[in-house]
Amino acid sequence: MSVTEPSSPFGGADPAGRAALRERAGAVADEVLDRLADPAATAAATRIPAEASDDGRDEPMWAELTLGSGSPGVAIGFSGQARPGTDRAGRAHRYLAAATRAAADGDNPPCGIFKGPGALAFAVLFAHRATGGYVSALKRLDEHQRQVVRTALPEVPDGPLPTIGHYEVVRGMTGVGRYLLARAEDCAAELEAVLAYLTELARGDVEHRGRRVPRWWSLDAPRVGQEAELPDGHLNLGLSHGVAGPLALLSLAWREGVRVPGQREAIESAASLLARWALRDEHGVFWPGYLGLAEWLAGPEGHRATAGWPSWCYGAPGVSRALQLAGLALGREEWTALAEASVERLLALPMERWGVNDHALCHGWAGVLHLLGRVNEDLGDERVEALRDRVAARLVDAFDPDLPFGYRFTMTRVPFGTDMSGYLDGAAGLALALDAYAAGGAPSGWDMPLLLS
Repeated sequence: MSVTEPSSPFGGADPAGRAALRERAGAVADEVLDRLADPAATAAATRIPAEASDDGRDEPMWAELTLGSGSPGVAIGFSGQARPGTDRAGRAHRYLAAATRAAADGDNPPCGIFKGPGALAFAVLFAHRATGGYVSALKRLDEHQRQVVRTALPEVPDGPLPTIGHYEVVRGMTGVGRYLLARAEDCAAELEAVLAYLTELARGDVEHRGRRVPRWWSLDAPRVGQEAELPDGHLNLGLSHGVAGPLALLSLAWREGVRVPGQREAIESAASLLARWALRDEHGVFWPGYLGLAEWLAGPEGHRATAGWPSWCYGAPGVSRALQLAGLALGREEWTALAEASVERLLALPMERWGVNDHALCHGWAGVLHLLGRVNEDLGDERVEALRDRVAARLVDAFDPDLPFGYRFTMTRVPFGTDMSGYLDGAAGLALALDAYAAGGAPSGWDMPLLLS
């Protein structure tokens, strides 16, 4: 499928060309969803082909009770669509039924919102909002998430945290808190407990190796295998695993009138930390994904790292959205200006130099497309819309009818080598981003698990 765009001063489409591009984007989103219609076939096709795997063997990648590559994530792909489509409620229900069976069969220890009952809770929430049904199931999942807080809310230690998994979006209390905020009428006490926990983490600093570091400091590494590289732990700044995630939740709650003592100061502290570490190169503002102890002690002035590619999980525009939400919550124009400055960097830097090598929401073109749309809801900059046109055209042009889901994703050292079907890492999330672009307006809230709304 190919797209030809009339030119504009900023490289995007004219009004007629944009309308045609949105129509094509919607058609691609529908085609991708059609390929996800059958749960058994989808599960069988979710895999790393032998030619793309690290060990030369075909590797199944379906993980039933996850948002990354399982039934809850694909269900959100059907329930979250902004445009009308074919039997989306029925298709979502088939995946929800499979996920519910998996949840009933497991012991389901607390594990955040991207895996286990937390993933199912968001999928059922969006199905409920789309259809009005699933009331009893939603109430049961509300109780499960309340119980997670009662039994697994961590203590705030006097020193560094053992792991970012205590507070982050993917595994930790920030993700759980976003679900509770969506269900605040039934989960108020537990929501306030989570906000109080994150507020305490944003307060002051602690001693580590004879130095002072933020309470967000954790002793683990961002990824397994980086332990030797970061023997003193790290400060994570990203939206998925770091400070930007709690900042986004505290800001969203504040805007909805859900507030605990010290929350304003916590927002100010976390936003100021991110503002301090807004680095600049010849193109503009960016954020490092995380800092080791030597980097923290050297300060922003001594930081020599180059900018990573734009993504949801790390750096801009994920951090940009968190700062924008904080600025909108407290009326701090300097924070929203930083978010705008980070977008200016993407406008100045040719797309070929962004370094994006995936199609997914997490760290690929679909995430960039959707995040730029969220940030631009408040900026209202036509240049950003023109840039989104170019990103959308790139995604539409990449559709390959010979692939099981029309796209491949990057899960190994081979770029664009894996057939992934889910929300965060695969085709369902990509379809949602294209659908939101095609609809030309705000999505139906399906990006809540990403802490974007």
